[in-house]
Amino acid sequence: MVVSILTRKTRITDRAQFEGQVFALTPRLNEIFGGQQGFVAVQYLWGNGDDGEFAQVTTWATPDDCQRYVREGAAATVATIEDAAIPTAAHPDGAWVRRTYEVVGAGESG
Repeated sequence: MVVSILTRKTRITDRAQFEGQVFALTPRLNEIFGGQQGFVAVQYLWGNGDDGEFAQVTTWATPDDCQRYVREGAAATVATIEDAAIPTAAHPDGAWVRRTYEVVGAGESG
């Protein structure tokens, strides 16, 4: 299993507003994610500092599934849709950073 964590800051600094935007996006994003081979789950995390920092955490069955999502354009499509509803903070605060990890050891199911 692979977990990919995309972090960035948004201009939105109100958690309730952020949650509302994520809720509104969910059906459209689920269509995209659901069409991706090996997609397992997506979660959104709100930073503790209420400064607009958040993370999109996706889980994939294999490293190849995650790479395909990023390299074949679905990740860019999701990013475009997200950015329209959850606008990125101004430079330099709005940098997008993706880190990907393979799940190992305790807690792994299957």
